[in-house]
Amino acid sequence: MLNNWLNRITKQLILNTSPADMGVSEPVSNAEWIYDPDLLAVEGWPSHYWIITGDDVTLMDAAARATVDAVMLEAARDEIAAQLDSAEDIVRAFMLLVLDEFNAHALKTNSILDAIDTATTLAQVKSLIAAIPDYPQRTVQQIRDAIRDKLGS
Repeated sequence: MLNNWLNRITKQLILNTSPADMGVSEPVSNAEWIYDPDLLAVEGWPSHYWIITGDDVTLMDAAARATVDAVMLEAARDEIAAQLDSAEDIVRAFMLLVLDEFNAHALKTNSILDAIDTATTLAQVKSLIAAIPDYPQRTVQQIRDAIRDKLGS
């Protein structure tokens, strides 16, 4: 005889499984599993919206579902942001490379602004700015190598 089983804690649903496969001799609910749960009230809804009270499975109201959604969204965002702390993560390596590039451009911009601030004539502005080295364009291979160098840092 095959039946459905719902774990009270994890909300894992196991379909068409015999009581023997569940480690029980009788096809009845126990402290861990609900035997043949009535899931009509939660049909079509993810299990994280289910409320289990005794052997009853009900659906959270809209406000509770919105709260669950907000918590899950924050957790997902935290997980994404945590990638920036993982030394072997491509996202972190790329972020560090972009930060280096931003800083190099800021340095060039600041050098130009300093030249303008320092000069007293237009000829001096031209001369000081001309002395600032051009910022090189990057190749794909240079970006790849730079990302590789950032991994593990």
